[in-house]
Amino acid sequence: MDGNHDRLLWNPDIAPVEKNVKNWGYLPLLGVWASIAAPNSMLVGSAGIVFGFNVIQVILIALAGDLITLIPLIIQSHGAVKYGLAEPQLDRTRFGIWGTYIPSWIRFFAAMGFFGVQTFLVTEAVMGFVLEITGRAVVLASYKSVTPALLVSLFPNLFWGTFISIIIVQTIILILAKPIRGSPSLKFLGYIMPWVSIIALTFTFIYFVSLYPAALVSALHQPYAPLSISVIPIFLIFLVSNIHATQVISWPDMMRFGKDFKHMVVGQIGLPIFYTLVVAYGAIMSAITEVLTKSATYDPSLLIIRFITVPAIAIFILIFYSFTTLNTNIFSNVVPPIYDLNNTFPSKLTWFRGTIIITALGILIGAWSLYLKGIYVYFSTWILFISGLLGPIAGIIVADYAVLKGFKLNIDDVYKRNGSYTYLKGFNPVSIITLIITFFIVFAPLYGIKYHIFIILKDASWISGFVIAFILYLVLSLILRDKKWEKASES
Repeated sequence: MDGNHDRLLWNPDIAPVEKNVKNWGYLPLLGVWASIAAPNSMLVGSAGIVFGFNVIQVILIALAGDLITLIPLIIQSHGAVKYGLAEPQLDRTRFGIWGTYIPSWIRFFAAMGFFGVQTFLVTEAVMGFVLEITGRAVVLASYKSVTPALLVSLFPNLFWGTFISIIIVQTIILILAKPIRGSPSLKFLGYIMPWVSIIALTFTFIYFVSLYPAALVSALHQPYAPLSISVIPIFLIFLVSNIHATQVISWPDMMRFGKDFKHMVVGQIGLPIFYTLVVAYGAIMSAITEVLTKSATYDPSLLIIRFITVPAIAIFILIFYSFTTLNTNIFSNVVPPIYDLNNTFPSKLTWFRGTIIITALGILIGAWSLYLKGIYVYFSTWILFISGLLGPIAGIIVADYAVLKGFKLNIDDVYKRNGSYTYLKGFNPVSIITLIITFFIVFAPLYGIKYHIFIILKDASWISGFVIAFILYLVLSLILRDKKWEKASES
């Protein structure tokens, strides 16, 4: 960099990382995926069983989602590895130095919602621990259908007391952690937690299925759900839920610490390996419960509380669930929003203030309350909505960086108000118009437009948003291209 940057667009935390900090090799990068393949990923596999698919279909759909994710994810992370930039700064090159706030705040909103959901899942695990050590977990044994709503209704005081306590404890941990620059603390988690996570989840799975061998055989031989017209909406919703929409956008915040592009690409192998494996664990465990009770239990903690009858083992698993879910919250739902806040208020935001804001908004947005209402409500509302917001952003990113810019950026202009990324008063009109049109199309049913094609596009929210935005951005770039909006000089 030439050092001639605007103080409103630069601070040490959002500057390009130096070469001595770019030291994440294969294992930390591979391990990030292993740590994200946590109980909440098992939940996705379990949801597939609730939606009516059999185990094989769930695994194949999850793998398809992984492969769809990898293409934009690798393209997206290329700029992070090459230039050492976090996502909000990369977004300045396609949305403008002020337009970058649009994807930043969409990503921020998504992460806040998931932060609340993860906090809810930690609460369930800790509450399960309390129920096990006090002998009250046996109360759930008399219920065939066990859901988060049932857990809250049976033990309301314990649940809400635990929920508030977890919010406080988690906030304190985050304030003390300060992982914003990513090197020692995040790298340590990248080395240690992933492998602990995979080992513990594998132990949980093996022990669980060993308790019910006959049900396991039956669960693995359930008939395929026919992919008829009536099943297409459910299929699309479940496929979209297996596309890692937030990771596609957020991954540069981690990948910027990668040694080089080769290390980054190899690290992405962890996605189809670890994620699909854990989804399979969740699908098989829930399929077993469906055989046993005629009603599939989908919540990861409730699977343990209800169906593992040895308290000591259940306690061990629930403690692990608590820690690994917190680890997921740090990697996926804390670091990216902090970068977004820093990008918006680079001279005013501190880690402490950011943590307080994140904690408060994560609870107030209330995505966790949709999860409390049921798995289908959660997937068909929150997951689809967030996917519909993030898919078009990913489409613009790939079209702009890979097709138009040819993987080249002017890194100095990222931090200048009069550089090539100023576009039109700090906003790239092509990106803004593309987002508005794509959002209107994807969310058309919400405005009362009930044509079947729009309903399908809504159910395929991330996929349809990505494709429409990708094509539209390229077309508008040709139509609206102007010397004043010149995108980026090659570095």
